[in-house]
Amino acid sequence: MTKMSNLPKDLAEEVLSRVSLTSLRNVRLTCKDWNTLSKGESFAKNHLGYQAIVAAKEKEFMMVLMMDFRVYLIRVNVHNDIESCIKPEGELISLGDEVDVSQVFHCDGLLLCITEDNAKVVLWNPYWGQTRWIESTNNFHKLDMYTYALGYKKSSKSSRSYKILRFIDFSPTCSEFKIYNINSDSWKVLDVSPDWKIDSYIRGVSLKGNTYWFARERRGYGRTFLVCFDFTRERFRSRLPLPIQPCVLDTVSLSSVREEQLAVLFQCSSTLEMQIWVTTKIEPNAVLWNSKVFLAVDMHSLKFQFQVRASSFFIDEEKRVVVVFDKEKRYLASSRNKAYIVGVDGTWEQVDLGMSVDKFVYPLVCSYVPSLVHF
Repeated sequence: MTKMSNLPKDLAEEVLSRVSLTSLRNVRLTCKDWNTLSKGESFAKNHLGYQAIVAAKEKEFMMVLMMDFRVYLIRVNVHNDIESCIKPEGELISLGDEVDVSQVFHCDGLLLCITEDNAKVVLWNPYWGQTRWIESTNNFHKLDMYTYALGYKKSSKSSRSYKILRFIDFSPTCSEFKIYNINSDSWKVLDVSPDWKIDSYIRGVSLKGNTYWFARERRGYGRTFLVCFDFTRERFRSRLPLPIQPCVLDTVSLSSVREEQLAVLFQCSSTLEMQIWVTTKIEPNAVLWNSKVFLAVDMHSLKFQFQVRASSFFIDEEKRVVVVFDKEKRYLASSRNKAYIVGVDGTWEQVDLGMSVDKFVYPLVCSYVPSLVHF
């Protein structure tokens, strides 16, 4: 009987292209031939092509979930019953068991991870298992106040230059904006003096190589709007309007839709009504919002407000539902992580994601599309 390790290359490639993304590491550790095969461009294209076909057929979303300082790959299918709509694919472990992650950002199949102590930065392509630890000087000791973003300059249809933005804007005497070019392995200080402020707890969303944040007037708590950092021009662009104005205590969160549009979640702190709005056009200097709200739901039946600073979400356009990742809602802080699935008709269900090691560390989800990029 022919052993798997003795199969012809084309047949072995066909068989191994069926394994899950999180099983690739085990494939590569099995034998030298499989390690070489699985790191080839031909295999990678077949493998990702097969994964994409399966996901489309099953109507699944592939997502990255950060929970308890670890990074996982999950598949979400809101067309399934509640018990099987969120399927853990496995932990992404290329970083090593000793690395705890406090923040993760996705752009074009690459992940930018910040360690738990906020002292180290690593760029990671989970598909290849490739990592690069990035050195950065800290002129200020408020490490937890730094904001990060990952993006790229598109030189041509097939050529992209990846960059990392890192800034702190705590006060006039504690402000710094720097950009790291991955190709040149160097940092550059940017001359930025904005008349707006991005609070340090606000997470940006990368879309088409640029990153968008909620920002507000620098003085007081005036209007809220979007700002975009254009990685090609290496500068922030003009303010972009929102479809609705949140109050200080309202929940607001950004997400991407099919890597093509932005979605924004608002939940009013007084009425608990939740609204989801989606763009029809989004560029660094222009935004158009759909004239009709994607979802508007009275959340009094849930009797709680999603976390103001930590909730993350994504939407399923076909079924018209939103999936919000948060904690179990109790009077006192809970240690259970939850995914709440809310429909356009106001119905909702919850998926238990298990106990958390820290009741103040919230689950974070972002879209993920595997990449063949090397850096």
